[in-house]
Amino acid sequence: MKGLKIGHYTDLSVYTGSTVFLFERKNRAIASVRGGAPGSRELNALSPGQLVENIDALVFSGGSSFGIDSMSGAVEYLRQKGVGYKTKAANIPIVAGAVIYDLEVGKNAAPHSEWVYTACENATEKPKEGTVGAGTGASVGKSSGIRFAMKSGFGWGKSPQHRDGIHTFIVTNALGDIYDPRNGQLLAGRRNKSGEIEGFLKNIQNDTGFTSYYNTTLTLVVLDYFFSREDLLMLSHVVHSALSTCIRPYATLFDGDTIFMVSMGDRRPNYLSILQGLYESVAEAVIHSILFAEGLPMLPSRSDIIK
Repeated sequence: MKGLKIGHYTDLSVYTGSTVFLFERKNRAIASVRGGAPGSRELNALSPGQLVENIDALVFSGGSSFGIDSMSGAVEYLRQKGVGYKTKAANIPIVAGAVIYDLEVGKNAAPHSEWVYTACENATEKPKEGTVGAGTGASVGKSSGIRFAMKSGFGWGKSPQHRDGIHTFIVTNALGDIYDPRNGQLLAGRRNKSGEIEGFLKNIQNDTGFTSYYNTTLTLVVLDYFFSREDLLMLSHVVHSALSTCIRPYATLFDGDTIFMVSMGDRRPNYLSILQGLYESVAEAVIHSILFAEGLPMLPSRSDIIK
């Protein structure tokens, strides 16, 4: 999409990373949180009614709350470029972000500011998908703990009827399982002791292995249409609904699911077609985050299990 660049930094030695989104056009942005375990930066600034509507960068990071400090790398990158909200003293970059919990996947490591700065330098209009960036340590199906989980990652989805108008980017890191909403197929989720994909809903009454393993699915929806921040906040409810058709269960006490919505365009769209486009792009992004993920030691991907 014109005016949006995405950069990743991936460290496969510690199984974590960062993803940055750089917005080069004027926009309006909001954030919406569901679930009980979020970790974030500057979310209050993205509420309707606040002074600044525009966002200059958004960062998704691994490392749980330890990864929040890494987002200063985007602030420094934009400061050097002179990008930000204009004041008499300086242009102040508006950078928001959110983190996923992936500390039990690798070596309890967290991204730092140099990673995010490098991701900004390498940002492109066509980012890689799968086990990259903030999706490096992502996993799903953790109702019995990380030992029975599966690998997920970073996904990018578009709507067939809005190819250049609606883009969804996601890091799927869920307690629940992942389904294809088009046919109901279980794509990834909790594995049984034989290593087969069994899912959360099967024999859950007999499952005594549950741990409060923290999770967060991070989603960014970018619209090349005009919507006010109030409009975007209402549309975020639709995105949560779309995610719940793919992730089951969704937005639990142990998830910190956070959605960012950004409107960068001037066109006034057909509202009902936008609703359809949101469901389409969200589903594709979630599915890509599973199908393109590459497994890690002790954390297999779908392609490792189903050849």
